[in-house]
Amino acid sequence: MKEVALETLEDGFTDGETVILDEFSYANGRADIVLAKASEEYLKRRIDVLGISSSIEENTYLQVFLQLHGRGAVTKDHFFTIGATSENKKQEALDWLIESGFVKELDDGKIRTAPYLRRHVTTSYSIELKLGKWKQALKQAIRGKSFADYQFVALDEDNIIRAIENIDEFKKHDVGLMEINSDGEYFVHYKPEKESPYSPMNKWRLNETTIREELPYSVCTD
Repeated sequence: MKEVALETLEDGFTDGETVILDEFSYANGRADIVLAKASEEYLKRRIDVLGISSSIEENTYLQVFLQLHGRGAVTKDHFFTIGATSENKKQEALDWLIESGFVKELDDGKIRTAPYLRRHVTTSYSIELKLGKWKQALKQAIRGKSFADYQFVALDEDNIIRAIENIDEFKKHDVGLMEINSDGEYFVHYKPEKESPYSPMNKWRLNETTIREELPYSVCTD
């Protein structure tokens, strides 16, 4: 089913350029398919203007980045007191973030994240595929609210009826319900409202994963 779903969704589930991730691991689990609409203009600015040609892959580095991002300029001594990460790990992460352009050292010795640095993913869809077991798929889709703007459960035509009979459960949790048939056609039985993801860590993890998938040649690997 996944092969059919990937071909189907790639052909026009969303408008405009879309990055398709076949499985996306995040703190709460793993989504079967994630579609991410991204701003190419901002990504180009991130590379050409801010000079950031890497993506943050290490969880600790991403955690340290988020502890500093949006906080404003702080001294290193104060920053090392924030959160539960050890000072040694923070120093290692901070060194990499500074070298890669994510964090700037100011003339007064303080540090802050690069100005005007934001995510380039503008809209995201998390889709859980199941041949049956719609209840399990619904639970998994709900967890996707931590990183995606929209969540869907996608079932094949032979198993969609039971889910449609319980569509109030999908509406209750505002999770979309989609049918994908063997001919590569999809039908949306319930479309959820856009909802801002609640986990900064998972949102940025999706952003950085999308960058690696979209422009692998731009990522520093040393």
